[in-house]
Amino acid sequence: MEKIQVSARKCDSYDNDILIPVLKQCLSDIGGFKELIKPGLKILLKPNLLSPNPPEKAITTHPLFVEAVIKIITEITKDPGNIIIADSCVPIYPHTKKGLKKLYEKTGLINIPERTGASLNYDNSQKKINISEGISIRQVEIMKPVFEADIIINLPKFKTHNLTIMTGAVKNMFGIIPGMAKPGLHTSFFEVDKFSDMLLDVAYAMKPQINIMDGILGMQGNGPGNGGVPISTNIVLASKDAISLDNIVSFMMDIDISSNPVMLQAQKRNFNGSSIDQIEVLGSNLNDLKLNDFLLPDTKNKDLSSGAQKNKIIKTFLNFAKNSLNPYPFINTGKCTKCDTCFNICPANAIRSANEIKNPLKFDYSKCIKCFCCAEACPEGAIDNRYNFIGNLIINRYSLGKKK
Repeated sequence: MEKIQVSARKCDSYDNDILIPVLKQCLSDIGGFKELIKPGLKILLKPNLLSPNPPEKAITTHPLFVEAVIKIITEITKDPGNIIIADSCVPIYPHTKKGLKKLYEKTGLINIPERTGASLNYDNSQKKINISEGISIRQVEIMKPVFEADIIINLPKFKTHNLTIMTGAVKNMFGIIPGMAKPGLHTSFFEVDKFSDMLLDVAYAMKPQINIMDGILGMQGNGPGNGGVPISTNIVLASKDAISLDNIVSFMMDIDISSNPVMLQAQKRNFNGSSIDQIEVLGSNLNDLKLNDFLLPDTKNKDLSSGAQKNKIIKTFLNFAKNSLNPYPFINTGKCTKCDTCFNICPANAIRSANEIKNPLKFDYSKCIKCFCCAEACPEGAIDNRYNFIGNLIINRYSLGKKK
């Protein structure tokens, strides 16, 4: 079987003189834009606009990265008028013209139309699509501009994620589902394997033709929101296949397959690109890409069989303590400003409002589904991850939560 190509090239700046040549090299490695992009086609750029934060926080795709891609497309089409940028954030802002304008302002995209001639999406209408081959979801509402596009170019960010350990090209397509529908799907698919299957279903229902990852300024630690830590990862990646691109990013972050739920489900479903030996890396040597001392989320555990395999008593105890090894969200009252963002976004209604109880916000853990939507949305990064007493003993004793 012919291997799937992923280009990975070093890039340490968003300056056009440096970034555009690297992007062109990456695209040339995988076949280029010219075969794909023709004048007159409607082209949708799908960045990661998770939440209204400035580019330096590494939460969103950098506006200069988006702008560079537009310039390369315009060299071919000679007309930026058919290019539209669209995404939906966690529902801190409503998916309305006013809410989208605030999102574009905060993320640095607001001036792109006058700088490039491309458009920002303000259409909040939706279109229901059927996912005939989906195994977890068969219908979903997506943003209408995504449905109407002839070409979808996926522009994910190089980031960690509390729930899925990393977020890349596959999960970025979850953003085509607008408004409160996303937290609703977290509720419906609260088990991480089911949630991962849903992400794969959505990504392959509206499969992007090309995926180009902004990894110049990446994120480590407790991403994907303000709990994460920006880090200069100095890489640009591109592939026609989202899973293959994410597989290489997972390798770079040194994430074991047992700790990458999306890739694990992709393997179970026999998706091409879910095994590293199905991928050809161009532009760099694969082993040179691995990041040293890269910090993964606290929610990431090593395969439990490795830490205590030889001790049958501990192994039996781990089976009973399985729930203790699942971290839960915890409000850091020192950072919390009682803005009620997490209260408003929680899909399981598991948070009591500060206004309601006249005290710091509180979780109702009997309702909490551990989706970490609250951590994604919190503008202050005030949602930490905690383990209960038993979990702490196991995690600390066997270093199951730390990279080795």
